[in-house]
Amino acid sequence: MRNGYRRKSDYEVSLTDPDASLMQHKRGASRMGYHAHYVVDGGKARIILSALVTPADVTENQPMLDLLWRTVFRWRARVRRVTGDAKYGTKEIIAAVEKASIRAYLSMADFEGRSPYYGSSRFHYDAERDLYRCPQGEPLRLYTHSYTERLSRYRADPESCNACPLKPECTPGE
Repeated sequence: MRNGYRRKSDYEVSLTDPDASLMQHKRGASRMGYHAHYVVDGGKARIILSALVTPADVTENQPMLDLLWRTVFRWRARVRRVTGDAKYGTKEIIAAVEKASIRAYLSMADFEGRSPYYGSSRFHYDAERDLYRCPQGEPLRLYTHSYTERLSRYRADPESCNACPLKPECTPGE
């Protein structure tokens, strides 16, 4: 736990099903539950070849490759193509599937179009210094990193950010 942050699922437990974890629903409500993952044959029969149930705090795309490799091994199947929506269209999954000579038909999420603010393509990463540069060239330094979420957050100096003429297009932050 860093900076006092605790996930709600770390301290809310179902008395009847302690393995369940909180799931977010479309309207913002949350409740205890699980994710069900399936591998389905793409033919007319639509046969379920593999299934896996995980706690809701496991991201939906995380078990995809394990399920795919298990299906290939278990059924000795020669998989030619994989399909899925944008939840499964990560660079890591697409690269692993293509490396196995399987054609990946996976949508990639369009994070750029979801917000009226600048997308990540407008910020340039400097690997040598482990920082990003905003469209005005100001540095965004590493602020926090979560290994469980595989997420790093970078932020700019508030004074230079607030004085920037591009701030209204760049971020809603203070």
